Amino acid sequence: MKRALIEEKLPLVTVNAASDREKHLRHGHISTMHLWWARRPLAMARTVVLASLIPDPGPESPRTRDGLLTDIGNAARFEAAAKPGALAPLRDALTAAWPQQRAKVLDCFAGGGAIPLEAARLGCDTTAVDINPVAHLIQRCTLEYPARFGGIDENGGRPFTEELTHWAAWVREVADSRLVEVLPRTNDGSRPAVYFWSRTMTCADPHCGRTVPLISSRKVADSTRHKVRVDYDIDKDRIELRLAEGPPGDGSDWRVGTKTSRGSQVTATCPACGTARPDRELRAYAREQGFGHYLYAVLDIDANGVRTYREPTVSDLMAIEQAAIEAESLEDYPDGTTAIPDERVTASQYRRYPNLTYGIDTWAGMFTPRQRLVLGVLAQAVRKAHAAMLEQGVEPERAQALATYLGLAVDRIVDYNSSFTTWRPTVEAPRSTFPQQAIRMAWDFTEIDPFGAGPSGWTSALTWITQAFHHCAVANPGNPVRVQRANAQQLPFADGEFDAVIIDPPYYDAFQYGDLSDFFYVWLKRSIGHLYPELFATALTPKRAEVIQNRAQRESAEYISRDEFETRLQRALNEVARVVSDDGIVSLVFAHTDTAAWEHLLRALRRSGLVVTTSWPMQSERNGRTTDNIGSVLASSIVLVCRKISTTTDGFYDDVVRDLDARITERLEVFEDMKLSGADYFVSAIGPAFEVFAKYSRVLRLSGEEVEVDELMVLARQAVARHATRALTRGESLERLDSSSLFYLTWRWAYDGLAIPADEAYMLCRAFDLHLDSLTARGGLVKKSGTDYKLLAPHERGPLRLGQRPSWVDVMHAACLLHDQGRRQELDALLGTSGAGTEPAFWALVTAVTELLPEGARERTLLLGLGGNRDVLEERAARYVPDFEELTLFGTQP
Repeated sequence: MKRALIEEKLPLVTVNAASDREKHLRHGHISTMHLWWARRPLAMARTVVLASLIPDPGPESPRTRDGLLTDIGNAARFEAAAKPGALAPLRDALTAAWPQQRAKVLDCFAGGGAIPLEAARLGCDTTAVDINPVAHLIQRCTLEYPARFGGIDENGGRPFTEELTHWAAWVREVADSRLVEVLPRTNDGSRPAVYFWSRTMTCADPHCGRTVPLISSRKVADSTRHKVRVDYDIDKDRIELRLAEGPPGDGSDWRVGTKTSRGSQVTATCPACGTARPDRELRAYAREQGFGHYLYAVLDIDANGVRTYREPTVSDLMAIEQAAIEAESLEDYPDGTTAIPDERVTASQYRRYPNLTYGIDTWAGMFTPRQRLVLGVLAQAVRKAHAAMLEQGVEPERAQALATYLGLAVDRIVDYNSSFTTWRPTVEAPRSTFPQQAIRMAWDFTEIDPFGAGPSGWTSALTWITQAFHHCAVANPGNPVRVQRANAQQLPFADGEFDAVIIDPPYYDAFQYGDLSDFFYVWLKRSIGHLYPELFATALTPKRAEVIQNRAQRESAEYISRDEFETRLQRALNEVARVVSDDGIVSLVFAHTDTAAWEHLLRALRRSGLVVTTSWPMQSERNGRTTDNIGSVLASSIVLVCRKISTTTDGFYDDVVRDLDARITERLEVFEDMKLSGADYFVSAIGPAFEVFAKYSRVLRLSGEEVEVDELMVLARQAVARHATRALTRGESLERLDSSSLFYLTWRWAYDGLAIPADEAYMLCRAFDLHLDSLTARGGLVKKSGTDYKLLAPHERGPLRLGQRPSWVDVMHAACLLHDQGRRQELDALLGTSGAGTEPAFWALVTAVTELLPEGARERTLLLGLGGNRDVLEERAARYVPDFEELTLFGTQP
């Protein structure tokens, strides 16, 4: 069987650089068509698809292989995708590899459509499958409609986008005329762009009883253009917010509002009397009485782009009252669907929708009355536009496509016009409802006039969509992807139908796709639901067959356990193995830090008859994104390349350990240029480990006892740790370093001393045959912090007790503190009696840890002092031979 290019070589550095850059791009990217979660970079998808389908020229043809890798690298950048010259060599290589027929590619977890788009761009016969109705519509707008309707006319224009622009203007005119009473405008036609709101509550002190606006910050604008804040104006029965220029002159912190947070705990404080309402009381108040809404500022943007922040006028307030009346009078749809979404948010999904804990439990409740009215009118206008298209003779399928893009445009307004859309003062722009993989509770929020001159309005929505449409139309002209809504656990395809299956399956509870997409589903039902009745037959997205683990309450009907997820994933992998041809390839993207998840994946692949032949860590997440827990985040995804190979050979433990060490060392040297660290480094070795394990049906000890998968994963960790520490100490007497010292060095290197999840800490301990409990004892190396674990520096550990055979890391910590405190005699005794002072491995440890620590770190300063006097300390240690029972160090804090 001829090995594919992906099984031998990839231009990782070039492709990963392009993938990282792509995460920062927007104009024309498919991510701007409609929000979807966990999309993979197009550069990564294109590389994996092509390299999975073309044979490796082999080491005997280095120039041919190098040429292919160069061509892939040249086409990796986002801009190159639109250049025929950059893509032609890739398409030619694919045609040469498949001269009789086009390669057939399937993605049965197609999501946002990155993988099938790139397969189609390369010329493959591509099928995209997803069970989620919102994802299915996004795929049709990304993979099917641009290929069918995105052609260029004789004048070089794209008639479809011209029609879309026309009908978008038609929708705007119809909707705006309906909203004239509720969206104020001046005599010259200008209109407010952004309205600033806060939720309100009554002060917890009954003697005060004032209405308090809940704001996260007093900043309104803090950019190079404007500095605007709000001050508190304490009235008899309420707190008013007054606009003022610049930062406060009284020394108060304008970053702090009436609402403060510590972790997930929120406190609301009355500026008048200082009474605070703690988190539990605040949630109870919201559920029992409900928050009020308070309009406190308005942003006007004139025809020249000049911005003016002002307080609301009487006409602004009257428009709000009128909107509340009109929102109640919107007519229902002929099929009985209400004009405003009255569906209830799934109650068990409070982790994704924290508004549920504050009593906001319907989709309508996530919007103010005027926001509901505006969105309801827009949805109705899209339906009217579709009817008008048919009346004017537009071909039905074309009219359906046009209306669908208009529905996506309404969804972009939904995303930027809810009561969970917050403001970014530093750039003076709204933040979308989904800044993360969940909605965050918002206390102060913004409302936009979608037809005003401000950001994120109707014109902006159409611009983003048409740019993405153009990109997709260029990608696969005349080669539409077959887009199907189906269950990955029961694929409607024949055995061996596809030459490659390339998937990015769900990762346990990382993304709750169905519950997240409900936010858009309820509005799409109203704007274009009549065009796709089979997609919108249920109140919310159907989730019974979704392949995820969710965080719903165990007793709820929606609950999907970890075991059930693994069962569903197994069924999906069985189907993948069934529909791929016998000599085909399955490339599977996986990015999870939970070792147990990888263990199950290995078992599942084995059961389905798929064997890992190679693996690649590829950049999939944006560099620089923030996280509270570095151990839970991967910047890279691991691409596992699999084939249908049956193995019946048993392997013996000692042989497997040697093979594993050699293979991981070989592969990690290949990955070295990626500068992987932390969870990425450890996870990158899982693929090579899978390759070794896959050679055998079982791994046995000499006793005949079978080695379980979790033990095999520990072996992989140990091999990675050996490779890492060998590099960090430059191979200096590695065998002389004890397990605790290697553990400490590896954690410092991998996680920079930051807290990591319990599972990650546990697995790291197992790699060095250590017990987490002993490391967290008094004076230990590790401290438990909530559910996480943190590595301790010497000055954080407290009193150290060193026995007769202390760990080198304990000696290092005690020595640097003694040196810092000038306790020379005790330092000589420690280094001399322990033998550390004359041991090269000890000083290699000191040097390695010092180099890993950032400038200014207290531990680095301590170690620099110790290591800087190595020659003197070595000489004194060599001469020192005292009686040494035990050294106890007290009061070591600086």
